[in-house]
Amino acid sequence: MLRKLEENEIEVAVNLAYSLSKSPSTNSYPLRNSQEEFLDKFNQISKYPDDELLGFFIDNELIGVIYLNVLKSDLYLQTSSIFIKDNIDIVMPTFIEYLHEKYKGYEIYIGYTKENKKSINCLLSHGFQIVDSSIDQRIKRNEFRPSSLQHSIIKINQTNYTSFGEYHDSNETDIYWNSSRIKGDFNNWIIYSYWSDSQIRGSIAAKKSKMAPDELEIFSLAIDKDMTNKGIEEDLITAVLKDGFKNHNIENVLFFIESNDNNAFEYSKKLGFKVHSNYECLTAKL
Repeated sequence: MLRKLEENEIEVAVNLAYSLSKSPSTNSYPLRNSQEEFLDKFNQISKYPDDELLGFFIDNELIGVIYLNVLKSDLYLQTSSIFIKDNIDIVMPTFIEYLHEKYKGYEIYIGYTKENKKSINCLLSHGFQIVDSSIDQRIKRNEFRPSSLQHSIIKINQTNYTSFGEYHDSNETDIYWNSSRIKGDFNNWIIYSYWSDSQIRGSIAAKKSKMAPDELEIFSLAIDKDMTNKGIEEDLITAVLKDGFKNHNIENVLFFIESNDNNAFEYSKKLGFKVHSNYECLTAKL
C-alpha cells in the first residue's frame, strides 16, 4: 500500500533511506551522507505543503520511501529521495499509477546512481526515458588548482544580466534553470561570462545550496563551439570557484559533466575535480 507518511513515521523512513543509500545499487539522487541529512530533508515536508513524503508498506513493513518535490506552477515533479528495499515490481508500478492519477500533465524527473540498474530498468519498462547520463565530479576548497585567468571573464550582475540571459537560454534549452528562474533567485547564484568582440561567447552559472550553505553546484557551462579547447572553460570555472571560496564561504563544489565528454573531464581534472559518482536522470510526461 502506498500512502503519505505520518510525522511519527519519519524516523523509520530515515533509517530505511540511509541504509539503502550506502550501496550504489540501491542509491538515488541527490546523494546524502548521513541520517541527519535525510532527517533534515524529510522534516521539510512541514514547510512545503505541496510536496509529498510517501511510504510503501507490505504487511505493515515500510519497504519504500519517496520524497516528491511538487512545483504546481510549472507542472514539474522531482524526487529528492526514492528508495525501494524489495518488491520493486510492485512498488514502482504503484507509484507510477499514483502519479498518473494525481499529476496528469506534469513532467517528472527521477535521478539514480548509474549502478541502480533494477530501478532504472523498471522505469524504462514503464515509459520513462534517460535524459541525462553524467559523471558527478566534486572538489573541496583545499583541492582547487586555479587556472591563470588569461581570458576576459566578467561577473554577471543585474546591470548586464539581459545579455547573459539571452545567451544562456539560447544554449541551455533543456534545463529547468532558465534565465527567468535564475533571475528570480539571483542572490543564490554566482554567474560569470566570457566576452569577445563586445559579445558573450561563453557563460557559467552556479547555485548555492539551501540545504548545505557551504556547497555550490555548477548547473550550466556553455561556450561557443569555436571557442573550445582554448582554456576558456577552465577560466570560467576558476572565476566562479574563486568567488565562491572567497566571498560565499563555499567549501565543496559539484560539477556534473556528460559521461562521454572527454574534454570536460580533462579540464576539470586539471582544476582538481575528482569523480564522486555516476548519475542517470529519467523523465516522463504524465
